[in-house]
Amino acid sequence: MTGKNFPLILNETWFRLSLVKEIMNMKKLNVTLAILVAAVMAGNAQPTTASSPVVGYSKISCPSGTVIVVPTFVKSDLYAGSSVIAADGFGCTAFSTGARSPNSGSSYPKSYVEITSGAFEGYTFDIISNTATKLSAAGIPANLVGQTVTIAVRDHLTLDDFVSGQTGLVDYDSGVSIYNPNGTTSVRYFATTTWVAEDYSTPAGDTVIYPGSGFTLSSAGASFTFTGVVKATKTVIPLYTGAVNIVGPLNPSNSNFITQIGIASGLEPYDDGINSFSTNGQMSIVSTYYSDGTDILNGGYSTFVPTNSDKVPLNQGFVVTVSRNRNWTYNSPLTP
Repeated sequence: MTGKNFPLILNETWFRLSLVKEIMNMKKLNVTLAILVAAVMAGNAQPTTASSPVVGYSKISCPSGTVIVVPTFVKSDLYAGSSVIAADGFGCTAFSTGARSPNSGSSYPKSYVEITSGAFEGYTFDIISNTATKLSAAGIPANLVGQTVTIAVRDHLTLDDFVSGQTGLVDYDSGVSIYNPNGTTSVRYFATTTWVAEDYSTPAGDTVIYPGSGFTLSSAGASFTFTGVVKATKTVIPLYTGAVNIVGPLNPSNSNFITQIGIASGLEPYDDGINSFSTNGQMSIVSTYYSDGTDILNGGYSTFVPTNSDKVPLNQGFVVTVSRNRNWTYNSPLTP
């Protein structure tokens, strides 16, 4: 197999779900994508002293073909402390004006705020802009306005970070597919030390990979060394209806059973589903899972005892289909 033609086929056999195939033919990297679009017929703070973060590295080897990749680290905190929440942002005195605003000309946010305490622990908000006293963000729940919480501010992980420890990627031949919340797909091509968009020229190395989310990689074989911080707090991972949700646990050292990562309670019972895929480059379905709201069920809607094939591969993940927008809350792997 060469690097010129890599199929990604997301076949779906889930109950009450329909399969829609969208084929994308590219000029140099012919990434064939069968995009699953599920149609479900049912329904100021000063910094505080903190303990030293746990940092490390983790490796992944990707065979020729297409595989799922979910990075398991985050970047170091730029700020950790308390913040008073307003309707349009978070109070903070740690940054100069514009320091966390998106880079000039970029369509992606540079940094984000994560709430690290209370009922909304693990929720993240992209920073739109910042002044000397506020990190502006959108989508803040009304019941948070006026509260004082602890937060962490980090830069986003990007595709450029992903290739910093890579070997084997080929210019304008290796590529990744990013599955967006609105059901569209963005394809990026490796270009020496960075990435370009579908037109092979527009810079795209700042494409954001959100905590707990991932993408598919098509290559002739590559390996990566991830480095970063092990997330010490909960992670709230959004799951979008009508989208291909590639997600996985943020555990850089151990492969967890699908029953051990807390996703069962985040799914609609007997309706939403999970597909795990092979790691051999063929993207064949290994297992299908459902939930009864508390426990993971097998493809026949029965309780099951997991075997080694039901472990989530390290630095990889699975595809979730949901009937409405939901969240999966993943506890830190550092939690006892």
